[in-house]
Parts: sequence; structure tokens; C-alpha cells
Amino acid sequence: MTSEWDWASLGVRCPRCLGALHATPEWLECIACTAIFPVLFGIPDLRTGQDPYLSKADDLAAAAALASRAKTMDFRSLLASYYETNAKVSPSQVALFTHGTIAAGDRAERTLATWERQDTHATTRPRERATLLDVGCGTAPLAIAAARRGWRAIGLDVGLRWLVLARKRADEAGVDIPFVCANAEVLPFCDGAAARAGGESILENASDPDQALHELARVLGRGGRLWLTTPNKRSLGPDPHLGVMAGGWWPERWLKRHAERAGKVYPRRRLFTAGTLHRSLEAADFAQVMIELPDVSEAQKASQSLVIRSAIGAYQLVKRVPVAGRVLRSVAPTYLVTATRT
Repeated sequence: MTSEWDWASLGVRCPRCLGALHATPEWLECIACTAIFPVLFGIPDLRTGQDPYLSKADDLAAAAALASRAKTMDFRSLLASYYETNAKVSPSQVALFTHGTIAAGDRAERTLATWERQDTHATTRPRERATLLDVGCGTAPLAIAAARRGWRAIGLDVGLRWLVLARKRADEAGVDIPFVCANAEVLPFCDGAAARAGGESILENASDPDQALHELARVLGRGGRLWLTTPNKRSLGPDPHLGVMAGGWWPERWLKRHAERAGKVYPRRRLFTAGTLHRSLEAADFAQVMIELPDVSEAQKASQSLVIRSAIGAYQLVKRVPVAGRVLRSVAPTYLVTATRT
């Protein structure tokens, strides 16, 4: 399933000056500053900065290889083929990342349903055809869930390779979603382009999380709602990137040493506590900030050890007890965030 999108009607603008874009199938040209941006595999490349892990040349090569294999592979096989050819990812990380990517569909459905329930207390605006921008979409489980539930979803990621995978995943899901390659810190959209912006595990991976929040505020406009999930820096559970218990408590030099010894890629990230997250959101003109604890889906629990599954069961029970839930929030693995643009 492939569509030629009317990028102007989606609010897509020049990332350099926010000027209107003249579109052809091969490129987009800014009418104001004359900057030209290529359209690769049907995806506009509007990046102004680097992917934290790959150069543009390496990302393009990976995306081209995936686009070629996508003609004969299903999504699961295509995803596995990417990791199998990535020398920077250890076998243990391959298993961790692959399982997380496949399980993300179920998690995104549950998370989106929670956000929508919270929304009923804040707005009467219908979701049907309102724009939801999925920032840092990766393989687009959230965008796919949103499209199925009536939103006009747009997926955005700094990695072109992920967007090739996202398009394959969306095709198999039977939904048509426009994808844009861009940086979260310089969003190529006009002011107020989206009614909602969502991001699963994007904020901690942004090169400048505070700038990304200011850009999200601009693109949402007044009254727009921001939905995020992000790991808790003070979690006592497994580190989301390295797997060690209570990784956010470790000194950075210890974590780097552990990653080096284990042959793992050390993540470029900034983890938040509930307090630092709340302050960053308020500084970016967000109010009505709610930081809650998400449920853990069956798909997420499936590959965990018996000890971890038992801990997850206890977590699900304790978080529903008011006093204990407040204590748990300080050391829980993940935060579910909702905020309103003022």
C-alpha cells in the first residue's frame, strides 16, 4: 500500500525556515529559501541533524537494502535481516531489540487506549481524522494503532531505515500512513499542525530533549495534548537499553565499562525522574501534567524470566493501591505522561 501524499495539507514545512514546500515525487523544494530535500522510497528526508548511531550515508545504505528486501519478505523477517547484518549489535541485544519491536504493537494499543480515556476528561474533540504525530515512531506501532482507531496518524523518525521498516509494518496492518524523516528537535511542521503528539521512548533518546519538547509545543499549539512514555531514571528494574538491574542508579563510567565488556552499544540518552520530567514539560509551556504508571502487556512479559514475571505481577497489583502506588512511582520502570499545551 503506497500513496502519494499532499504534504502541504498535512502541515509539512521546510525545517529550515518553515516555508511552504513545492512537491514532486523526487524532491520537495522550499518556496521561501529554495532549500531542496530528497524524497527517498516515498519518504521526504527533512533531517537537519545526524542520527545518533549511523551517518546519513550508512543510514541510506541500510534503508536501500531494506527497501529491496521488503519486496519479498514479511515484516518480521525484514526486521531480523536488519539486525543480522548490523555488526554493532551483539547477539544478546539482537534478541532484546527484536522481541521489544514485535511486542510493541500490543503495548502501543494498550497505551493509546489509556491516553484516550484520560483525554475524555480534558476535551470533547473527536479523534476521527484529527492529526496525531508519532514522533520517533521507529517501526510505527503507535501510529498504526492510532490509524486503526480513527486518527490521521503521521510517523516521524530520524532514521530512514526505521521508516522503511515502518512502512512494511503498516502495509501488513492494512493502514496507509505518511512517514517523514526528520529530527525531533527541528520538526518540519507548521505551528498547530497536530491535535495530539505521541512518542514512545523518544524523549530520552533525543539529542536535545528540552528543544524537542519546545518543538512539540509549537507543533501542537494551544490546547494540544502531548502523550509520552519514557523510562524512569530511578527504576529498580532492568535497564531499558543495557538490561542490568537499576541501571539509572549506576555511575555512567560503570555503565560504559559494563557495555564495553559485554560488547554492547552504549546508548546516547538522558533518563528522567518524575521531578525532572515535570520541570522540563513546564519549561516548554505544558501544563496539566500527569505522570502515571502503565500496565505491562502479556507480550512484554512473555520473554521475561520467572523472577521478572513475578515482579511484574506484584507491580500490577501494588500500583493500584493509592499510598503504595505513590511510593512505587519513584522506582517504577516506565512513566506514562500526559500534558496539555498552554
